Amino acid sequence: MDARAVQPSRDKLAPPSMGRHPSEGWVLAAPYPMRPFTRRAFRGLIRAICPPDPAPQLVDLEDRIEDHLRRLLRYMLPHVAFGFCLAVIVLDWAPIWRFKSLRRIQHMRREEAADLLSALGASRSMFLRTLLLGVRGSILSTYYDQDEVHAALAYAPVAFIADRIDLRRRVLREEATAQDRSSS
Repeated sequence: MDARAVQPSRDKLAPPSMGRHPSEGWVLAAPYPMRPFTRRAFRGLIRAICPPDPAPQLVDLEDRIEDHLRRLLRYMLPHVAFGFCLAVIVLDWAPIWRFKSLRRIQHMRREEAADLLSALGASRSMFLRTLLLGVRGSILSTYYDQDEVHAALAYAPVAFIADRIDLRRRVLREEATAQDRSSS
């Protein structure tokens, strides 16, 4: 299947003015390759980091966040994407190397794993805090961008985004008109 034909599910739900257009040269990236070991660790972190009830609990939460972030990793520099995967593995093993549990994050109960990650976020080590911040920020930004979460928060960014897209199109039209005038 041609990568250009694949559109993200959010574009199918978005108003026509919000969808990406092939004329922009946009192509949805294939998911970044992750070994099953890393994927299991990543999914465990997603479970531990996303907020519990009463926050919206999405049926396919892990699938959505994993898919989105793995596609986003494709747009990053290769060493950054690889570093993200290393950070996922380091955080998954945190209970063991911190001598808090004999199980990794992916095998812990959600509450227990969340508590351990919170303690790690309060660590004296700037490196560990930064490592956790990058992974946590990536996961939560994707979680809070879900339509169900927007509805629960009564947050409606569609009008603002549509306005920004219209502004961009106006600016591009004006630039094209200016180029036509200068070339004639």
